[in-house]
Amino acid sequence: MNRNHRLFVWLALLLLALAIVPAAAQDNGDDVPLVNPNANISFPPPVYVLRGAVDLRGSANLPNMTNYFVEFRQLNDDLTSNEEGIWSPALLASARAVQDDVLGSWDTANTMDGLYELRLTVNVTAPGQPVFFVVSPVRIENEPPPFVQVVPTTTPLATQAVFPVPTTAVPPTAAPTEDLTPRIVMDVARGNVRSGDSTLYPIVAGLSAGQTAVILGISSRGTGWFLIDLGNERTGWVSGEIVDTTGSLVNLPRIVPPPVPVTPTPTFTLTPIATITPALAPNLVAGNVYIEPGSPVCNEEFNVGLDVANLGNQATLQTTILNIRDLRAADGSEQISVNAEIPIIQPGQTVRIDVRIRVGTWFNESHRLVYTIDPGSLIVEASKTDNTATAEYFLNQGGCG
Repeated sequence: MNRNHRLFVWLALLLLALAIVPAAAQDNGDDVPLVNPNANISFPPPVYVLRGAVDLRGSANLPNMTNYFVEFRQLNDDLTSNEEGIWSPALLASARAVQDDVLGSWDTANTMDGLYELRLTVNVTAPGQPVFFVVSPVRIENEPPPFVQVVPTTTPLATQAVFPVPTTAVPPTAAPTEDLTPRIVMDVARGNVRSGDSTLYPIVAGLSAGQTAVILGISSRGTGWFLIDLGNERTGWVSGEIVDTTGSLVNLPRIVPPPVPVTPTPTFTLTPIATITPALAPNLVAGNVYIEPGSPVCNEEFNVGLDVANLGNQATLQTTILNIRDLRAADGSEQISVNAEIPIIQPGQTVRIDVRIRVGTWFNESHRLVYTIDPGSLIVEASKTDNTATAEYFLNQGGCG
């Protein structure tokens, strides 16, 4: 391809990018696309060349947001969307609110060079509908052609004269073949594997920290849960929030999870009353909430606490964590999230867990604290319905602003 031909191709790409309207944009009546400031990708822009690990920037901060994720799909030769193509995950689902910042890092090293479109999906609680934002086209070019000069990212070291030393020729060693099989690696002490893509499904297995499993697919519901191979012709689902991934997730199948199991309505028959021995299990319950002082001041430390009681008939067999999230009451956006250890608790025992926090955003407004006991479901309990508590407070301005 001569120089004039290459120049024509890049001008054509630029004109096409200017004609593209992102899927999240709306028409204001003047043919000017409006971008949702709380659901968009600001980097990379269209007609951009990517290689290696790339920080995707933008916003995912809609009211009542449940999570967001980013996918990519190869374009047709004429740069139109390949409607029959498979969307592959670039960023896994995350519930973290992001405003004009890094959404996550996308490693393009295992993706074939070519032209792609990027799609951000922001899910919200029902009955709201997901919000989409598309950037197209972007070029992945990890292996540039020989006539393209790639500017080095590091400063070359000064060189000095080196006299040749006779050496014995060593036959070249074949480079090891990289294993691109997608796998999960358990990232918590003990993680549950379930029959579906949420905690509403029963537990079918458990994996300890560092254990791996081959990924068979990802949930088509956008929950970020993976279907994994447990061996012996058994499969299960695991949350993407408690695992790391290795290998290539390109063209990972999107699998429809099974229906949520329905608890059958019990039927009663006239039978003799028998002595029922209750099953042994702990039951952690969220009790009294503490905020000290009662009216915290912006950017000053204050204490938040929770009474955690074991109302079951067996002690917890291991420690777990208490997660405390500070949310802006106006839109539910998360300001901070901290964890504290919950020790082993005997039946009938109550333990108070205290944490010192500092909040420096959205002063002169109401904030909501959400306390969650054992968010990773490390403890097998008689009931999980009483593991959360909430409290609101007003953050005074103090020296902020």
